[in-house]
Amino acid sequence: MNRNSRQFLLLLGLQILFIFPLYSAERWPGPVALEEFRFDRMELHAIGWSEKGLFAYGTVSPSESGGFHWQWYVLDLIDDKVLYESPRWTLLEGQTPRELWNLHPEWYTQLVRFKIEPGENFESGGQLFDHDGAVYRISYSMDRSETESHPGGRTQHISVELFRNSVTGKTVYSYSPTEEGGVVEDLILKGYILSPYEKRTAIVVLEKSGDSEESVQWRYRIIGAHLSVGFSPVNQSGSALAEAVLNGQFYVTRMLLSEGADPDSPDPRDYSPLLISARLGHWEIASLLLESGASSGGRDERGRTALHYAAEAGEEQIIRLLLKAGADKSTQDLQGKRAFDLAAGGSAVIRRLLR
Repeated sequence: MNRNSRQFLLLLGLQILFIFPLYSAERWPGPVALEEFRFDRMELHAIGWSEKGLFAYGTVSPSESGGFHWQWYVLDLIDDKVLYESPRWTLLEGQTPRELWNLHPEWYTQLVRFKIEPGENFESGGQLFDHDGAVYRISYSMDRSETESHPGGRTQHISVELFRNSVTGKTVYSYSPTEEGGVVEDLILKGYILSPYEKRTAIVVLEKSGDSEESVQWRYRIIGAHLSVGFSPVNQSGSALAEAVLNGQFYVTRMLLSEGADPDSPDPRDYSPLLISARLGHWEIASLLLESGASSGGRDERGRTALHYAAEAGEEQIIRLLLKAGADKSTQDLQGKRAFDLAAGGSAVIRRLLR
């Protein structure tokens, strides 16, 4: 046997030894859809973990042509850095990510390179979870304020926090959007995915950005957090009710109100829960608060009421709730503006309600 033949057989043997297991459907089951992380037509699919804090996942999102795109990533949850981003693939009509995955076993070599282990079962859920005897809660806050370029309000800062046993907590994500990156209009806190290898979790949020309705984009943002490192004592000077409203927690708000919480108990900035719900567009929570006797006349440091913010955001349902509860349409903020003035660019229905 000549030298070339021996080299060929050696290479063939190595391919059989190392590549054949990667083609195994049993070893690489494919992307796993997680029900908690579906939004409209968007989906998040978990693929696998590494022992060193890496997480592989994929997303399905609508394409401009009316179909769907598939794209997958490898994320370092320690540094919150994307290590690999695949090309964007078009899913054929009726095709699932798993079917597309099975057509491309060469993708597995990328995962092997990052020491990703495939998984079929992923522990995931909402904003509250238990792990190793501790109770964890995820929350977020957004600072939206007016700027010259965005008089209707622009997100200045976003923060995501993780609390452990409501005694200690830490900020796991802090972000100030830039004009170049698109204006962040909204954030939806979806929940968590736990690592099977260490006390680490991936926190999932949905971020809405765009300078206009025509350019609006939704994207999943995955944030890593260790479940025992970095926590410090929590100093909560605001009410538990205001915090629940800030985080959009309808059921927690209802529970606190049913247990006798004061519907007007403010947050550390002295914002009432109703004012917070109007600013964030949580109309169902606003309805709960008003049913529990919340005052519609509370103001912030700019002299604005809940009706001002509902008008500015074009929240017709909240406007109707507030007016039914007796909110004063003639109230002016510190700049002399009524709710109607802030709704000048809104719908004719809203302007008629506030006239």
